[in-house]
Amino acid sequence: MNANQEDLEMICKSLWGTTQVPFAAASPQAFGHPGYEKALGQLQQLVALRSSGLLHGENGVGKSYLTGKLLENLPEKAWEIHYLAHSTLSGSDLLRTLCRQTGVRPCMRRSDNIALLEEHWRSLGSRKALIVLEEAQNLAVTALEEVRLLACSQRDTQAPFSLLMIGDGTLLARLKMSVNRPLLARLSYCIELRALDRQEARRYLEARWKYVGVQANPMEDSAQELILDASGGIPRQINHLAQRAIEAAAGQKSATVTSDHVQQALEQMPWLAMTMSS
Repeated sequence: MNANQEDLEMICKSLWGTTQVPFAAASPQAFGHPGYEKALGQLQQLVALRSSGLLHGENGVGKSYLTGKLLENLPEKAWEIHYLAHSTLSGSDLLRTLCRQTGVRPCMRRSDNIALLEEHWRSLGSRKALIVLEEAQNLAVTALEEVRLLACSQRDTQAPFSLLMIGDGTLLARLKMSVNRPLLARLSYCIELRALDRQEARRYLEARWKYVGVQANPMEDSAQELILDASGGIPRQINHLAQRAIEAAAGQKSATVTSDHVQQALEQMPWLAMTMSS
């Protein structure tokens, strides 16, 4: 931790009695709202049925956070998780990465790597592999095709693994393209996580203050409205904008976070200001 961060923590503690800098660290307790609860329930059903599907939504709505909450509660005795976050992988790269994650030394030839993976998954017995592909909208066609071919490599109707593809709003459109429709046909779930509505976003602000020990939100109504307008209800943008506004208020030793502080924050995040004006 650097000196500036230490200073900011001390100022925030002095002004508001916080336990840490507000909006800086992810809360271990999820902010429950209908959209989150519905998406989580669908994901839980997906894994319970050992099925496959996709989770999509705007950048910053909390897809990775939601997935993390799902994965941390999956019993190791039932699941082997393969988490791939690099969406620039080619088809061959994807196969080699999966081999490494299973503890198998990858080979040069594609066919050998496929055989190794299939043998490994058969050896799991009652356990099942779950492949999670982050930023899946950016995967090469060859990588998506390798995933499809692996999914249908067994002769019976049960795929050798469950698949969860995570991506932004373009993922579904990408999978609907004719070249990817054979993969889309193997998915049973299409789960969308939306931005927070106005009321939910206000409750989110309150919850994030309470997480650091502050029961009464020190933000003026006008400041909150400006944050909600600029963020579009996307939690990541709310966090970033609120952090910058809090830094501005702390710099002035102001116990109230005003709309002027949010305006100063927007000057540091001009892309959000451009979104408001468009």
